Amino acid sequence: MDSAEKKRKLLLGGALIATLIAVVLVGGEDEETIINTVEPVQSAKSSVDKTKAQENNSEYLDISKLGQRKFNPSAGELFASTTWTPKQPPVSLEEQAAKAAQIAKSSPPPAPTAPPLPFKYAGKAISDNETWVFLAQSGENFIAKIGGKINDKYRLDSINDDAITMTYLPLNIKQTLTINNKIAGNFR
Repeated sequence: MDSAEKKRKLLLGGALIATLIAVVLVGGEDEETIINTVEPVQSAKSSVDKTKAQENNSEYLDISKLGQRKFNPSAGELFASTTWTPKQPPVSLEEQAAKAAQIAKSSPPPAPTAPPLPFKYAGKAISDNETWVFLAQSGENFIAKIGGKINDKYRLDSINDDAITMTYLPLNIKQTLTINNKIAGNFR
């Protein structure tokens, strides 16, 4: 340890010892002696005022004499947010209904669309002039031929070397699944 650190530790230790001694000396006194040493300040009030004050202290405080707190709307809200954009004038219900009707007339709702095809092409096989397609969907495998249904939601319409055409049955929308692999086999 260098000398500066020794001095610092001695000063801190001395301050600690002085604090402990002061606590022991002050802690030894009784509370009564401390309270008795503080004397009330004499005021210029007369004895009549003192007796009235004592009578008022003995009674309960009449809350009706305090009055009610009044709300001041100009005070604002305590947690209100501040924006610098100008406030929009209030819009009546008739104006809102007219605006909603105008928007409804100007833009028709979008036509429903079929979800993207959930299938992956796994391969195809040709047997007796019939082409069978192997499809996979999240761990399930399906085998289908033209006109066959898959999951009661899709129907297989046509099979080419490049794509498979299916119809989404709930909306009767045709969709195409592109074939990336040229995997074909013949059953004999």
